[in-house]
Amino acid sequence: MKLSFIATKIGAELKGEDLEVSSLTSLDQATEEDLSFVESRQYLPQARASKARALIVPPELAQELEDGRSLLIAPQVRVAWAKAAALFWKEPPRPSGISPLAVIEEGVQLEPGVTVYPFVYIGRQARIGKNSVLYPGVFVGEGAQIGQNCRLYPYVVLYPGVRLGDHVTLHAGAVVGADGFGYAQEIGPQGLKHLKIPHFGTVEIGPEVEIGANSCVDRGTFGATKIGPGTKIDNLAQIGHNVEIGEAAIIVAQCGLGGHARLGPWVMMGGQVGVAPGAEIGARAQIAAKSGVTGKIPPEAEVAGIPAIPIRIWRKAVVAFAKLPDMVKDWQKLKKLWGGKSEL
Repeated sequence: MKLSFIATKIGAELKGEDLEVSSLTSLDQATEEDLSFVESRQYLPQARASKARALIVPPELAQELEDGRSLLIAPQVRVAWAKAAALFWKEPPRPSGISPLAVIEEGVQLEPGVTVYPFVYIGRQARIGKNSVLYPGVFVGEGAQIGQNCRLYPYVVLYPGVRLGDHVTLHAGAVVGADGFGYAQEIGPQGLKHLKIPHFGTVEIGPEVEIGANSCVDRGTFGATKIGPGTKIDNLAQIGHNVEIGEAAIIVAQCGLGGHARLGPWVMMGGQVGVAPGAEIGARAQIAAKSGVTGKIPPEAEVAGIPAIPIRIWRKAVVAFAKLPDMVKDWQKLKKLWGGKSEL
């Protein structure tokens, strides 16, 4: 592709020769025929050493990279990079139609363009929207609904009655609609017994949602567990019963959301965050990795730690924690001077 064509598609300004590039790749792997990108100043040494003759760069670094290369200058390099990558991406060819090795029960509605691979099971009264693809081993429960242009990769499980919007992607092993973890404790003559609480609800997943491999979204006890449009969930995440997630949230791998937690729109959550049942996180809040969230986090807050506190306080606390051994020694010396015991 010509750089001028790419520039118009990604909203960038071309500076330099209008080269033709064959692919997009990282600075260290690029050849003279490749387009690469520089996100920040820390990558300048790699950029100067790279063989790439064309780079996507932010405006503030353009002058420092004027060394005969062609530049695509974009205010948001990562966004421009994503758009450029989409131009080069080609989906691998796949068969179309319905495999005779799939099991499709009575009353199933398959809209035009649906692809069903071998060993897929689709339960009664389920509906699959136009151009959706179900890869081998997918299980679609009775009455489940799948929108248009969805991708369900191998061994995805949809329990009965769950609903997916259009353009939803579920990666391999994702499970949507299993029972939530709900039990009542009964103390009887023979000791403690856990009584299972039936879950009558469902799961509603909005359009443009992507859920990573082996992640789980539990059905509501009553009503629905809801995931808003455009939300992206990484691998190995757990979304509990009756959780509600607003639009365009980011939830990184190994996060766990307890039942009835509420996340506002555009929340960003780092890896291994735990959210207590019933906790509330406001719009645009950012939760650092490994944090523990209880109670309410206000909109646009940045928090970290267990329990999560404002990140500016957490950073000071981490610095202080590293100094605790020296502080203990100083305290012991002071106690000796005061005639007290040296032990805390």
